[in-house]
Formats: sequence, C-alpha cells, structure tokens
Amino acid sequence: MTSTQGSTPGTPSGGTATKKRGSGGSFGTASNYGRMLTTFPGAPVTTPSNWKQQPDGNWWSWDGVTWHLQPQGPPTAPPAVGQVGQFTADGALNKAGLLGLVALVVGTVAYLAHLPLAAAWATMFVGLGVGLWCSFQPRRAPVLAPIYAVAEGVLLGVISRFYADNGQHVVTLAVFGTVAIVVGVWAVYRTGLVKVGHRFIMTTLVAMMGMLVVMVTAMLTGWGMTGLGGLLIFGVLYLVLAVMNLFVDFSFVDRAEAAGIDADAEWFSAFTILVSSVMVYLALLRIFGGQR
Repeated sequence: MTSTQGSTPGTPSGGTATKKRGSGGSFGTASNYGRMLTTFPGAPVTTPSNWKQQPDGNWWSWDGVTWHLQPQGPPTAPPAVGQVGQFTADGALNKAGLLGLVALVVGTVAYLAHLPLAAAWATMFVGLGVGLWCSFQPRRAPVLAPIYAVAEGVLLGVISRFYADNGQHVVTLAVFGTVAIVVGVWAVYRTGLVKVGHRFIMTTLVAMMGMLVVMVTAMLTGWGMTGLGGLLIFGVLYLVLAVMNLFVDFSFVDRAEAAGIDADAEWFSAFTILVSSVMVYLALLRIFGGQR
C-alpha cells in the first residue's frame, strides 16, 4: 500500500490511475477473464465512511491524518449463510488437478484398450464442441469441464498409442514432462520472475491467432505436417505458446481471487488450465517423436 498526503481532509490527491485488469485465457485470450467477471458476481462491497473513490477509479482511505491509496477497493462483505463462497487460488488449482487426473486415467484406459484412430477423430470433435460450449457458457463449467477432460483423455490415449505403436517411446517422457512444465510454470509465476501484464496477454492472443492460421494452412495443404517443419510448428512453437497460455491462466487465478468472484468460477479457471496442459502434452509428444 502506498501513502500520499492529501491537500485537504476529504480530498485525496496524488497517485496514479490503477491499471485495468487484462483479460484472456486459453480459449480466446481476450475474453475468458472478462467472462468470468461478468458471469460470476462477487460478494457485495461495504464502503466505510472514510473511503472515497475518485473519477479515475482509484479508492482512497482516510486515517485522520493521511490519505492511503487502496488499489484493491473496499472490503467485501462475508457471504451470507447458504451463499456460495469466494473464488480461491487453491480451489481452482485443486480442481485443475482433479480434471488432469481424470484425463490421465481415461487416457490410460484408452491407451491400453488400443482404440482405433476413428475414436480419436470422434472425441476430438466432441472435445472441441464441449470446449467451445464451456468457453462461452462459464456457468456450465462444473458439468462441461469433466466431460471435456474425459473426451481429451480418450483423444490423448489414442494419439499416445499411435506414437507407441510406431516405435516412438515418448509417452512416459511426455506425461512426466507435462507435469514438470505445468508445475514449473506455476512456480516461476509465483516467484514473480515472469510478469504477466497487458502486453504479455496481448502477445499471447496474437500468437494464438497466428498459430491457428498456420495450423489450418498446414492441415489443408499438407505443408509443415511432417519433417522439420512439423517438428517446429506442432512441437517447439506449439509448446512455447502453451507455456505462455499457462502463465496467462495462472495470472487469472490470482486476479479472480483478488476480485472476490464466486467460487463457482473455479471450475472454469480449472478448465482453461487443463486446455493449456493438453497443449503442452501434445507438443511434447511431437517433439519427442522427432520429425515423423
């Protein structure tokens, strides 16, 4: 908290306008966080008599001598009996871990069952449809996110078996590598070594759109699907983008907790983390699989 001397009691001065929160995530980096804020209302705020808000949006509190800038705004009232609690980072991360475990278990079953490639195509479209539905209907995340995890588990299990059957012993490395990267990104983010600001979020958005265009072009023309081009596009670049998305998703976990939105949003936040984690796994499979 910063302190600034007011010119007269009741008239805070100094300070700078607080930055508006960015928005973003894995599905539509510029929209997921905004949807969370508008879909899940926060607890009501109680404004003490010694708090004032300025036209620039800044909140200040008066202690009788000095005005104090309060970037977090007025305190939130505790939820009423029977009312949903507030979003917490621990709750979102625990749910993300649960979704990841579901995908891992289902993927293992699909891997051992030697499901045909047709199952991968079917679950790919199911996962895409459910993922888009969940992205645009965050309230349904408690139901749709587990369904998405199951669909992606089947898809990843079939793809993993394809690599294994072609002599690519990369599945174990990809699984442990994914866990290591997700945990590592979270640890690095918590240290503050990587700052996820508006520029980082916008860069991730542009990179996502560019990657989508490149991937669609590659699939339609066949260029870049195999060989060194495929390794760079669907492996290295895809992994870099997945890591960037994880940083963005983790930043929204903190921002959502600070915003005091409903705990129901934890499922939606966990869903976006799972999407980025799936990206990491697919990229590692491609990298460890070489230029095939």
